[in-house]
Formats: sequence, C-alpha cells, structure tokens
Amino acid sequence: MIAAPITHDIVLVGGGHTHALLLRRWAMDPLPGVRLTLISRDVLTPYSGMLPGFIAGHYTFEDVHIDLFRLCAWADVRFIKAEMTGIDLSSKTLQLSGRPDVGYDILSLDTGSTPTLSVPGAAEHATPVKPVSSFIERWRSVENRKPANLGVVGAGAGGFELVSAMAHRMKHEPINLHWFLRGDTPMSDRPGKVGERALQSADEAGINIHTGFDVKQVEEGCLHAVDGRTQEFADLLWCTAASAPAWPGSAGLDTDSRGFVAIAATLQSTSHPDVFATGDIGTQIDTPSAKAGVYAVRQAPVLFHNLRALVTNNALKAYVPQKDFLSLVSTGGRYAIGSRSGVTFSGAWVWRWKHSIDQAFMDKFIDLPKRTMSAPATDAPMRCSGCGSKIPAEVLRDVLADFPIVENDRVNVSVGVAQGDDAAVFTCRTATLVQSVDQLRAMLDDPYVFGRIAALHALSDAHAQQSIPHSAQVLLTIPFASPSVMARELRQLMLGIHSALQEDECTLVGGHSAEGEELQVGLVVNAELAEPHESVESANKETTASRGSSTDREWSIILTQPLGIGLLFAGLMQAKAQGVDVDAALSDMMQSNAKAAKICRGQGMRHCTDVTGFGLLGHLHNTAHREQLICCIQPADVPVMAGIEALIQAGVQSSLSESNQLILAQLIGAQNLSNTQKIVLTDPQTAGGLVTWVPKHNVDKCIDQLRAAGYEQSAVIGRARYINDRTDSAGVSVLG
Repeated sequence: MIAAPITHDIVLVGGGHTHALLLRRWAMDPLPGVRLTLISRDVLTPYSGMLPGFIAGHYTFEDVHIDLFRLCAWADVRFIKAEMTGIDLSSKTLQLSGRPDVGYDILSLDTGSTPTLSVPGAAEHATPVKPVSSFIERWRSVENRKPANLGVVGAGAGGFELVSAMAHRMKHEPINLHWFLRGDTPMSDRPGKVGERALQSADEAGINIHTGFDVKQVEEGCLHAVDGRTQEFADLLWCTAASAPAWPGSAGLDTDSRGFVAIAATLQSTSHPDVFATGDIGTQIDTPSAKAGVYAVRQAPVLFHNLRALVTNNALKAYVPQKDFLSLVSTGGRYAIGSRSGVTFSGAWVWRWKHSIDQAFMDKFIDLPKRTMSAPATDAPMRCSGCGSKIPAEVLRDVLADFPIVENDRVNVSVGVAQGDDAAVFTCRTATLVQSVDQLRAMLDDPYVFGRIAALHALSDAHAQQSIPHSAQVLLTIPFASPSVMARELRQLMLGIHSALQEDECTLVGGHSAEGEELQVGLVVNAELAEPHESVESANKETTASRGSSTDREWSIILTQPLGIGLLFAGLMQAKAQGVDVDAALSDMMQSNAKAAKICRGQGMRHCTDVTGFGLLGHLHNTAHREQLICCIQPADVPVMAGIEALIQAGVQSSLSESNQLILAQLIGAQNLSNTQKIVLTDPQTAGGLVTWVPKHNVDKCIDQLRAAGYEQSAVIGRARYINDRTDSAGVSVLG
C-alpha cells in the first residue's frame, strides 16, 4: 500500500513498449504520493518484434505477450481494463467504453497505430495487421481456413516479415501466397541490399511477388492496381504505412499532418504540456522519426524521468531519436537479414542474434525482480482518526450532487442519499425483512470494479436467502488523498456500487464514509422474502410429506460458478497469477446471483447458500447441519477456474485457506482428497456463486437455464437428502 496520501494521478493509456518499460522502472523506484494507473483494452499486449516468429511457429502465444495485469500488480500500479473512446482536455477526464470517466492530473499516451486504409474497399475487404492484438485472432482464423490465395499488401519490413512467416508456416499447404509492392524493391528506408536479399528470400520461399503494384481499389476477392492489373484473393492482409486514430484531433490536441499527436522533444504535447505521447501515436515535430518499436524502447527512460520531473517541478529531458539503428528482419525460417550503418549481413546467426535481443526484452516482464519500496514522504500532513477521519463534506457533496438514485415500488424512502443524513428512513410493503451486512478490503485497485464486486458480494446473501433486495446503505473507507484525487476515487467507487444495486433494483438509501490506510467497502442490504413459485410450493409439500419416511426425496446440488477466486487473487499479489485468468474470474465475480437464484427458485429450489469466505465445503457443512441434510459431493464434478492448478503447484494459497481446511476433519471421506482438491474446495470466494438444492427431476432444465443466462460453468456437484430421525446424522461426505 502507498503510505503517503495520494496527491497526483498519472494515467497511462495503452500498453505499448514505452509504457511497459516505464512500469518496470517505476516499480523499482516509485514516487511517494503519486498514483500510476494503466488503462488498456487488453490484459495481454503483444511484442511486435516477435510477431513474425509467432506466425512462423517459432514462438507460442504466451512467448510473445506481456501480461499487463500481472505487471501492474507487481508494480503496485492500478490497472483498468477498458477502451478509451475520447479525452476531455478541459476537465482532464478520459471517456471509457462501458464504464465511468476516469480523471487524471498527467496523461501519457502509448496506444499505437493502425495501417492506412484509405484505398477504396480496403477497410471492408482487407485485414489490418495492427493493432497486433486483434490481428492475431484474425490470423488464427485465416490459418484454420487455409485459403487458396492469400495476399499481403505492404512493402515495408513488416510486410516482408509477415509474408515470409506465413510462407514458412504453410510451406506444406496448397496455398498461393502473394506479396504486393508499390515499388520495385521493398524496405526503401534501408540499404538497397536489404531489399534485394528480401526479394531473393521471398522468391526462394515460393511467394508470388507483384512489384510496381500500386493498389487502386480492393473489391471482395479481387485487388485492382493503377496499371490495370488484377489479382484474386481469398484473404488479404494489409500492412501499409501507419495511420492515426481520429480521437487526438477530436480532443483538441495538436497533431501532425497525418493526425498523430504533435510532441516536443520532452515527449509532451505541443498544445497541452500535461499530456505526453510516445511510440507510434506521437510525432516529434522538430525531429520526426519512423514509426518503429526501436524508438519506443528508447523513449521509456526519458518518459520515466519527465513524468517525475513534472510532478516535482524539476527540469525535463529531451529525447533525441537516433539517426541510425540496428535493423534485423526475419525471413520466415530461423534466418534473418540485418543492417547497420549502411552494412548489410544475413544468416542463421543473425536470426539467433535477433532472438537473443527479443528474448532479453521479454525476460524483463517474465522474471520480475523483488521490489524495494521507497520510504514514504516525511512531510505528509497528519491524518486524524475516529470521526475526524470522515471524508470532507465538500467532496461528498460534489460527488453526491449528481449521483443517480434508483427508486423501486418495494420501498418508500423519505430520508436517504439525497438528504445526506446519518440515518435512512423508509417504509416497506411487507413486515418480513431480510438484512445482511458485509465488508471487504479491496483486492484490486480499480475502484469501479471493486465497488461493483463488493455490492454484488453483499447482495448475494439476500439472494441466497431467497429474498429480493430493496435498499442498502454503504460504509466506505477511502485511502488518504488530496480532495481532487479523493473525489475521483469516491465517484468511481460509488458508481461501481450503484451499477450493481441498480441491476438488482435495489435503492441506495444512505451510508457513512471515512479516510483510512486502504480502500474498504461495507454494505447493509435490506430485502423481503420472495414469493415462491408454484414449483417451489409443490416441491416443499412433496418434501414435507416424504421427510423421515423410507422414500426420502433426493435433491441434486448445483454450483453456479467455478471456484478459485481466493487462489487467483493471492497469486496476483505474488505476481504469479496470469492476467487472463484473473480477468476471466472478474467476469464471473461481476455477474449478479439474482438471475441464478430466480432460475433455481423456478425449478423448485429448497435450500440455497452462497460460497464466500468459508469455501464450498464450509458453507455446505453449515447448511447440511442447519437443514438436517446428508450431502454427498463429487470433487471431480466441481468447476474450477483456469490457472488454479499451476498456482497450487507454485505454492500459492489464500491466507484463509489453512483455517478453512480445519472443516475437513468433520467430513466423511476428506482423507481421500488430493492436496489440490483440499485447497480448491476450501478456497475462500469473494462474490462467488450459489450452491442450490434442486429436485432431481428438474436439474437438467435448471442447468440449461443457468447456462443460457450466463452462468456457463454451472454444474451438478452432488446429491442430498433429509436425514432419517434415528438412523442418520446430518453432514457432508466427499466421494473421490
């Protein structure tokens, strides 16, 4: 945790090479009081230098991607998975797709570029190579289809490496590869011999080379040149010069003639010095350079220095692009062409050299060193405790002034959020109430996502009690920060909470807030018992009639969500969990249990509990004894999240796992469980799924409805029946 109050928000948009290297540097030397946030559309960011090797089959998908989620967790940097759609420079906010705006004090852009698709028909009928993350999925589709004619447009190094890599990967397939060049030789920005060797290599690989093919138009399945030539294709890949997105100019940033952000030597926008731009998205007006990864890598230390210098009011450095650099391009197989200072060379040894350079770059993000934290600022103002730690009234007032309030017909609020009192006053249409309270410490730094998860976690108790939430109050602890940063944090958090409450038609009627060392959220949820469906009433009557007889009714036990949340977040704290696995878990955690509970009620659900801190076996054990049930669980049928086995093998466990496993001594057959099963079945869950008891004859229909509603890994994990008064005892047995 950051000990000093947060006074500055630096937000990075895009996971390009410059930002990835910056994060690694920042982790080793953070600046007290400064929060770094990375916003990226993707959890994994590809390293373009190894893309041809991946296409050729030399590298795996994992080999060529940097795990941004894992990197940020290690670096103590907030990670927000979202796509930026625009910038409001006057309010210093970023518009994000599908979630609230995010504010910044200093902004850095490293979002890359896309190929120019200005040729008529190119946007509709060609596949752009950038952004690389999107291209990889398209390439897999092309590879699976194995088209008869596959074309690549682009005379640069990227076009050559791409077509050569495909030729190597598909050398045994009946595919005609075509390479379209506007001029007579490729890579005109490099020594002439590089282009000559590239043409020779492509010819030897059996690639059909079309020189002087100036594309005029792209139609579906056909490419037209200015000189009248045409060429049919089944798939066409577009790897031409870089093109800028529309948002820099729309936002009001100075741009160059092509629309890229115009920057000074300090990497700052020429119009807005609180905005930096690196990599392809920026163009140094006085010293422009090619859109190439080698420049982005060299910009990282300058950006690192200048972000800190701007915060601390120190002098900024200038980035001077190198006039000459080592160029290494692969030819498909383990062979490459290189050039430096006008000298051209090639061979297998050049490929090995390129591989060693690329692997050394990737190793920076695989072998993350142990961090050493900087000491907190000693001149930070003292912060009071008790009621003196309340969030300032003006911050609360500003955030709540335009806060959306959802009303529902189950509760009539006379004093609530709008009135800002310490207590809520409301009346309900029923006297049978359900109330639950929960509190969570933040397990991730994204306040919007955490707010939503905390609310769903609290609401889950009400759903497990077969009740419908109608109102809630919140207890918030916001980390020490300046008023502006605190307002941003509070707004994100409250909107996350609101999104979950709104989804369940639950009204926020009040709450309390305070400052503290770390982000925490507590919620009190009020609900009323749901009216049972006819199928529930019928099932209950049948159960009552058969209970204690020789024909005890048998129930199927359903788990609606997979297990492993505690393990994944423990692994994330240790920089051992994979970002894609954590991201998948978050998708499950951000799904309300309301629909699942309603579906199961409709299929005659008798009992229900949610899986939270005590783990699956702990909650099953408690329910079995409370309801006088005998439950038999099949561990092999319990759904588990991706990446869990690897984390357990790496020695990862939740801090609550050891105490949760004490329940095993009270379960029949637990001694036969493997170590992995013991850990998984007792793993504490945050915003976990439901365990429900459904009549056996309804279970297939129930599972189908759950999966159709988005609970895709819902599964039957065992069976249950009521005890006979004299011959049985309640409890849980585990069948290996």
